[in-house]
Amino acid sequence: MSSTAKLLKKAIAYQKAGDQISAESVYRVILSRYPDNVDAANLLACLLMDRGDFLNSEKLIQQAIDQRPDIYFFHYHLGLVYSKQCIWDKAISAFQTALKYHPDHVDSLNNLGVALKNKGQYESAITSFKQALKIDSKHSASHNNLAGIYLITDSIKKALTHFKKAIKYRPEIPEYHKNIAGAYRKLHQLKQAENHLKLALKFDPGYIKALNDYGVILKDQGKNRRAYKVFCQLVDQQENFIEAHSNRLYLLHYLHEKSPEFIFQEHLNFGKKLLGHKNNLNKIKKNPNEKRIRVGYVSPDFRNHSVSLFFESVLRNHNPEHFDVFCYSNVSKPDNVTTSLQSLNVNWRNIYGLSDELVCKQIENDCIDILVDLAGHSANNRLMIFAHKPAPVQVTYLGYPNTTGLSTVDYRITDMISDPPGTDKLYIEKLIYIEPCFLCYLPPKETHKNILKEKNSTLTFGSFNNIGKLNDTLLSTWSSILKKMPDSKLILKSGGFTGTDIKSYWRDKFIKHGVSDHQLEFLGYIPDSDDHLSAYHSIDIALDTFPYNGTATTFEALWMGTPVITLAGNSHVSRVGCSILKALGLKDLIARSQEEYISKAIGLAKDAILLKDLNGILRNLLKQSILTDGKYFTNQLEKQYQKILKEKF
Repeated sequence: MSSTAKLLKKAIAYQKAGDQISAESVYRVILSRYPDNVDAANLLACLLMDRGDFLNSEKLIQQAIDQRPDIYFFHYHLGLVYSKQCIWDKAISAFQTALKYHPDHVDSLNNLGVALKNKGQYESAITSFKQALKIDSKHSASHNNLAGIYLITDSIKKALTHFKKAIKYRPEIPEYHKNIAGAYRKLHQLKQAENHLKLALKFDPGYIKALNDYGVILKDQGKNRRAYKVFCQLVDQQENFIEAHSNRLYLLHYLHEKSPEFIFQEHLNFGKKLLGHKNNLNKIKKNPNEKRIRVGYVSPDFRNHSVSLFFESVLRNHNPEHFDVFCYSNVSKPDNVTTSLQSLNVNWRNIYGLSDELVCKQIENDCIDILVDLAGHSANNRLMIFAHKPAPVQVTYLGYPNTTGLSTVDYRITDMISDPPGTDKLYIEKLIYIEPCFLCYLPPKETHKNILKEKNSTLTFGSFNNIGKLNDTLLSTWSSILKKMPDSKLILKSGGFTGTDIKSYWRDKFIKHGVSDHQLEFLGYIPDSDDHLSAYHSIDIALDTFPYNGTATTFEALWMGTPVITLAGNSHVSRVGCSILKALGLKDLIARSQEEYISKAIGLAKDAILLKDLNGILRNLLKQSILTDGKYFTNQLEKQYQKILKEKF
């Protein structure tokens, strides 16, 4: 054995033993003596790649390729270097070159599929994964990644099939259990999702992404205090895990005992941590046409989502003579709503999968005057972009019921009822008021399924809000209503009630409060939007949740002729119902205490004539109100945009 071979063997032994420093030292000795040794260059490049030194790793692999372009795994390793940096075009090219020299290399096919997926080329990615599985039907990573594509494209049954195969062949890999939990969550089978997340954490107790998802699943089941403990544990362990911070902050609004002051302070604390990143204020480009205002909207919810029910009216009614509108879409799977929004007079930018730095450069190049966040701390937000401040004026609106906590966000859009005078001290942003309500609803098209009908003979209360908004205080209040009206019913509808375990959990809680089993009915997820709306035919009175009010569900109920009883609280999140009803002139449906909430619900339930009248007039009332007048609302919004730009400059 030559001296070079002995040194290589020694370095490899060090690397396998985890002694990276010694391994690197020996590789560098070899390269100092034999600069053209491609094996040492490649192996050192892999070591540096694992360490995160991508620049030097790429140089070394390229050096090896220049000398031996015919060795497939050099190209494969180069693809991995690019993949780890999310440079997907170069990664795709490198993997394709590797496959040119070794068409049956399963890992190249698998990683090519991953790169194609991240470029949004789903069909090509599926082809690559299937080709890998044709060569090795037990290749667990390809099964897992193929399942991930099917999950994104809503082929849930196919996704489950391949996730199960990945687990069959490698049951000890925690990532596979985390991923199949995501599929079960989409199917609203929350208990199965929870069980797999527990397995993921059993195999890797430090798996923070699985722990984060576990917190989300607990929240989905309405187990908010347990979820809160999980998120607190996460942010203590991983201070830089932004998603966990956002989940924790969002969850605070569901906890009855958390004061607005405490919640505000927690948002501020988060903002200070996030703003450790350098701002890009010096890079902001001047709008070349100062007579026109360039507004950019950033959201993951330009799709079939409640945010679009209120945002589409704005997009449809922006004045093209004075405003250029840009949408920065962080949507993973575009749908028919996405297509509808894209067809409007907007400049569309797909930012899903792009780094914050690349998105900021795009916003700067677009010369945006006002950048509007539509997500806050909700799922898949891009708040880090706003931390970099790529636009001179930044605003938060609609998708989140509180402050962002970021001093780089200048304004927040609201109304005087949701945020009365004096509450501005609970926001880091300056409040902009649009009256009478900060919401503008786009009603659904009227079909035979959602026409108004006579209600049931049995007096029925209902709530279609998500399970996370349920809490013991709310249950106690609703139980008091049901016990005082023993012939009445309560229908609760939420995706989580698709599973029998979750139904039983909440049914038992009501029974412990003295409610009879026959008074309770639980409905799960209904995929068709018209069928969902027609479920309101079974409800006489909608009971709003508190402290976290409904928004889209309140508008849906009113559209379907169902009056809503709400309790006005002491924060934005608990005053949205009040804002909506006041704007419609329905002040009598607003309670100021739990006792009054019970009294109003029972009083309305016993007034059959008033109930029938409301059922007949609510839709028209909504149709004729400012709450559905997109042109008026957008005009008010544009005036505010003009005003804040004038203040800025």
